[in-house]
Amino acid sequence: MSPAQSVDSPGRAPVPEWEEAARAAWPGHVPSGIAAFAGRHHLSVLVLSLVVLTLAAWLRLPWLGLAAWLIGSGWEWLSTAADPVGVRSLEQVGLRPQLRALLRSLIAVGLVAGLATATAPNAALTYLTAVLVIQLVWLIQPVLATWLWRVAPPLRYQPAGRQSGAFAEHARVYARGVGTSGVFVALEAAVLLVALITTGRPADSLWVLFDYCFAVAIVETALIYLGWTTWQTMQLRRQAPQTAQELVDELGTLTPRFLVYVSLPARQSEYVVNQWLPALDRLTTDGLILVREASQLAPLEATRHPVIYAPASRDVERLELPSLKAAFYLAYGERNGQPMRNPALRHIFLMHGDSDKATSASNLAKGADEVWVAGSAAIERFRVAGVDLPDERFAVIGRPQVADLTFGPTGNERPVVLYAPTFEGLDDQIAYSSLEVIGPDLVRALLKNHPELRVWFRPHPASGVNRPQLRAAIAEIETMLRAGDGHLVTADQGLSLTECLNAADLLITDISSVATDFLATGRPIVTCDPLGRPQAEFVATYPTTAGSYLVHPGVREVDLVLGLAFGDDPLRPVRDRLRREVLGELPDGPQAAFEANVRRVTSG
Repeated sequence: MSPAQSVDSPGRAPVPEWEEAARAAWPGHVPSGIAAFAGRHHLSVLVLSLVVLTLAAWLRLPWLGLAAWLIGSGWEWLSTAADPVGVRSLEQVGLRPQLRALLRSLIAVGLVAGLATATAPNAALTYLTAVLVIQLVWLIQPVLATWLWRVAPPLRYQPAGRQSGAFAEHARVYARGVGTSGVFVALEAAVLLVALITTGRPADSLWVLFDYCFAVAIVETALIYLGWTTWQTMQLRRQAPQTAQELVDELGTLTPRFLVYVSLPARQSEYVVNQWLPALDRLTTDGLILVREASQLAPLEATRHPVIYAPASRDVERLELPSLKAAFYLAYGERNGQPMRNPALRHIFLMHGDSDKATSASNLAKGADEVWVAGSAAIERFRVAGVDLPDERFAVIGRPQVADLTFGPTGNERPVVLYAPTFEGLDDQIAYSSLEVIGPDLVRALLKNHPELRVWFRPHPASGVNRPQLRAAIAEIETMLRAGDGHLVTADQGLSLTECLNAADLLITDISSVATDFLATGRPIVTCDPLGRPQAEFVATYPTTAGSYLVHPGVREVDLVLGLAFGDDPLRPVRDRLRREVLGELPDGPQAAFEANVRRVTSG
């Protein structure tokens, strides 16, 4: 994969970094609701419009053909901002927007040429000439975007807000190379309309001359547009060093004491970074968030700390300001080594969750100066995994994310069961999700046998990126719940994970940090084991599940488990012990411990 390609989710066509940057600050004017609607129906409209356009060419129905062309091209433009899954599927087989547009245009050439009039051949040739020039200008736009991106400076990004300044200027250049531009749709629609009108006029009509002149004007307009976009690109390239220096000077006046280094697979900032932003915002120490991949930008929530998009290695070195004392890492990213080369910083693995997943205790932790963990259970996890780190390399800070979770009963008249499965992992060794094997059967059993319960469903945001079968399971569960009484797909109301956990009387989940965070509520937990292992073996492998009830494929034990959990709850004392071991025993709470340790490593 070339440097200009983003590290993207499995199952998606590789996306250039500049395209991800454009989508993170989309400068278009199509309302998001309209774009989303167009995106959902993109594939069906594309196929139908091409079929109708082809039939219109065969049957010599020019105005039906024009309508089909306008609908197909306009729909492409409307759905560009939505980035629909159907479009990605087409791009995986090479049918990118320009090629789809060229196919539509060639059929339109046949439509014009096939009309039985004396002026039709010349009108078709005129239209084809204009189309080829428009297509050439269109094809050059991604080239300009790549040309700019290769020298682009680090840019400041405003999460959850409209972009301005340098980022907006670069995003406009990048956006011209993404999807279908309204400019090219308008230019080609105009020349096609005039060509069709011309075919209905006699050979000696002034319309024939007008058709030529109009096509020349369209070609000139397209070339002027090319000159304008090229000039803008060249200006930004020339300004890149100055833009970079202005950003460094701006950050220098803010004197950040730490940086949070973000380098992750596509869009994982939604659940890796966002969960830390409230705790980071509460700190009295200022920092900055350094993002290496543009796909991480759009999912970011608002934060008081500056967010800097810095894709190049030279940018990382440039942004290692003298005021910085520490660097935090939220995952074992492949590109962590770039800032870790700097001996002036104290490098700290903060990580993004505490669970018994194999990735929680990695030998890569040895590369950091310190590893900050939630509680003593995490330290023991490293010991069991054979990762030999001295005690002084660990700092126990608890989980600031659970500070807003309420302890004890919810008070719900109708109990809420939250099913929150994890994602499938990137390979079989770290595959813990119950979605495919247990999920639909579990929800079906809950709805059939326990009408006294309300079932809420919140799958991991990355579910289905590696295995399409999980997306099918999600769709099946969502269909069942939306048809029920009082049940909820939490995404329909945009509920946060904290809101979901606070509302749940019982959590059903997998091996994940959702389960360990829920320990803070003291309420029952049910853990799913897709492999169907005996409870003793399961708990020995995943010690934090000792306080959980267990469900296997087939969910035959679900009624018994619910009876225990909502009854005497014999595992409550075990969960009380695990809460102290997993989440730490901190007199002043996790946020205070986090604050104290941040001050310790950033002082001086």
